Amino acid sequence: MKKIHLLLLSLSLFGGLTACEKFIAEPESSTLISRENLRTVGDLDILMTGAYSGIAREVAFSGNAILIGDLFGDLVTVNNTNFRNSPGRLSRVYFWTHREEDYGAQAEFLQWSTFGLNNANNVLEVLQQNQIQTPGETDPRRDIARQRGRIEGEARFVRALCVFEQTRLLGYPWGFQPDNGQPGPISNFKSLSTFGDLAYPRLSVKAAYDSVLYDLRRAEQLLPEAYDPALHPVDFQPRGNKYAALALMARVYWQQDNMDSVLAVTNRLLGAGSANRFPLEPGATLLRNVYQRTGIQPTTNATNRSEVIFEQVHVVGRNPRTTNGAPIRVSYVLQTNYTPAQLANVNNLNSGPNLRLSQRFKTLANFDRQRDLRYRNLIDTAQATNASAAWDSPNRLWFTKKWGHLGTTNLGPAQGVNMNIPLFRSAEFVLMRAEANARKGNAAAALADLNAVRTRAGLSALPAAPTDLLDQIRTEYVREMYAEGTRVHDLKRRRESVSPGDRTLSPNRVDCAAGGCNEVPWNSRLLVFLIPQTFLDRNPLASQND
Repeated sequence: MKKIHLLLLSLSLFGGLTACEKFIAEPESSTLISRENLRTVGDLDILMTGAYSGIAREVAFSGNAILIGDLFGDLVTVNNTNFRNSPGRLSRVYFWTHREEDYGAQAEFLQWSTFGLNNANNVLEVLQQNQIQTPGETDPRRDIARQRGRIEGEARFVRALCVFEQTRLLGYPWGFQPDNGQPGPISNFKSLSTFGDLAYPRLSVKAAYDSVLYDLRRAEQLLPEAYDPALHPVDFQPRGNKYAALALMARVYWQQDNMDSVLAVTNRLLGAGSANRFPLEPGATLLRNVYQRTGIQPTTNATNRSEVIFEQVHVVGRNPRTTNGAPIRVSYVLQTNYTPAQLANVNNLNSGPNLRLSQRFKTLANFDRQRDLRYRNLIDTAQATNASAAWDSPNRLWFTKKWGHLGTTNLGPAQGVNMNIPLFRSAEFVLMRAEANARKGNAAAALADLNAVRTRAGLSALPAAPTDLLDQIRTEYVREMYAEGTRVHDLKRRRESVSPGDRTLSPNRVDCAAGGCNEVPWNSRLLVFLIPQTFLDRNPLASQND
């Protein structure tokens, strides 16, 4: 009898069992399950709920994955000096000293992405064995013949999500070697039950991308377009559908800088031409209706669609764990206004969020500060040494509101607590399609998509494609996607160096010392995590990054 020891194994792979009691308190889907006792569609949905619960952790896709993409880059800077003076897992990512810590931000992410991945693998193996049989079942929601494709598609989507993100964190980027044979993720495509299962080599980056794309093509074929209460169990409502799989597929091709495939997939996702089946939210309500959602909304996995394609849905007492002390809130959320005395020296703040938006971000984004509703509604620019400090002065601080803003009592989504975490929203993919069209010489189509994003933000449409169309699209991408975990991955895709940014403004330039305060090449070891030693100790076939 095979036990699915998902919980304790994935935990002990990376960090031992010191926090065991906390994790055992997870919901039913996280408990030990005897595979031979699985009998119903509901049993498989319990495993899938466990998979989603794992990836939605505050140190997985609802936190660390977002923060790592920003911290490696140049659009944020240290705000709270404790972040520098008492370095931890996330601050070491920003300082590019993450290799000094074995159990770092990547290990936290690996622990819970492996948990989700292992659940997904178990679901696929149970389906392959045809173990679930429901003869005579008349309710389509409980009939394995009606639910098999949906469940397989979900498992493949979750597996692809985990493998892709592990590849981006642990593997040297696409293009590092001509054949992309460099070691990639630590993921396995078979379920892990005991430490005896830990004897497999790391996939190459190419093999990882190939497997991810295969899973996503199957997921696109198998997943429904939306939740239907007459056809699907309620467990499916907050989860990923066909379009979530397509969004992830577009990101995978985007990371490869494969513009032909990006264009094809974004057209399948959004609709052909300049269509968008996930309409952009008006700029005036963007903060409330995209970033302050909580729980299942009328547009969640529904035919009535919004800009949000896929999100980690907050479920009370479960996940995503956007709690008061969650990494994303501690990192980004300005909870109280600073006093004039504190703002007298903005470089010596020892309270408030760990991060603020950088001087470099101010320059790159180059907002129209009178019209752009993203600047006016999504960024707090009120914290300044004095009222006369210019918009681009180091003495005027910028804080994102995307993950919450102001408040220490009666906390809710507006303050960054108990909120959904949007992972895919259509503005990102409209701009992907714009770049793909621009680079393929389809200037009119590229301009239409660029203008769609501009006009929803309150800017005027460009009457004709400018000579620097591609640069304008990429600037719009910075304005849209800052603080959402995309920065370092986009620079790697473009094979552009990472600027030290505001690290050079730190005391004695300490924040950029690891990189010599120079630009860091897109393929630098400073932008790739090490494999945790605990994993290497238990897997004799796994290799370490150099």
